[in-house]
Amino acid sequence: SAKRDRSVRMGALHQALGLAVALSISLLACALEEVKFGTVDSKAENQVVLVYRSAEEASESAVSALTDAETKLKEIGVAGMESMKFVKSNAADPSNSNDMLKKGIATYPMIFVSVKGQGLDRYMREISTEKLVSYIRTKLEPTTDDDVFPFNRELISKEYPTMIHFMEEWCTRCKTFKHAFQYAATETVGSVMFMEVTCSSTKDSKKFCDQHKIDGYPTVVLTGGHLKKPLYYNKDRTIPGVMEFLKENVPDLIVASEAEDV
Repeated sequence: SAKRDRSVRMGALHQALGLAVALSISLLACALEEVKFGTVDSKAENQVVLVYRSAEEASESAVSALTDAETKLKEIGVAGMESMKFVKSNAADPSNSNDMLKKGIATYPMIFVSVKGQGLDRYMREISTEKLVSYIRTKLEPTTDDDVFPFNRELISKEYPTMIHFMEEWCTRCKTFKHAFQYAATETVGSVMFMEVTCSSTKDSKKFCDQHKIDGYPTVVLTGGHLKKPLYYNKDRTIPGVMEFLKENVPDLIVASEAEDV
């Protein structure tokens, strides 16, 4: 009957759609490229490097987590992923392990992430697909300095805590930290003031840095607001590190992206 023919056609259509979805997912699925450690350029931008040892449970779990993270990031269409390269290098290969030892790498797994303008960072957090997706996604997030103020003593008040980035223009680590600093500034507008001080730029900025006993760069200090004394930043110089530090030390912190999710 016509009704039965229609039912058969609908069933065939659903089956075809299912196959199409499965095919699209399989096309997105990633496999980490295996490379010799000696060919990895630590100065290259936009790369994720996993150092692992095959047949070890923690390493195999890391391979799986990073593979799934790359697939997920591409699946959700994170901007910047098209230029990212994901590779792995196996310490079970004697030539690799020798090259790794020369770089001081003797424990596995380790993950290193490099994004243009941010330098190379060792990933120091839980190696899971969810955490890796969040970490890499925030590193690829574009930022601006719109919410970071230049040096001005009057910004420090009892009304808001102020996070100060003491830096110098020649300092490479200061430049790579800017992305995390700018991201946090935008995320916490209305809760925390952010200020950048180039210590040698003026006599007043030099005096200000001397008052805070700044002897290395970057140095980051949280002061003002409810704080009785300045707090020196003690986390890794990443977005998760900065956000954790603020959540631990600023009561009633409002985070824009989290407020949007509520």
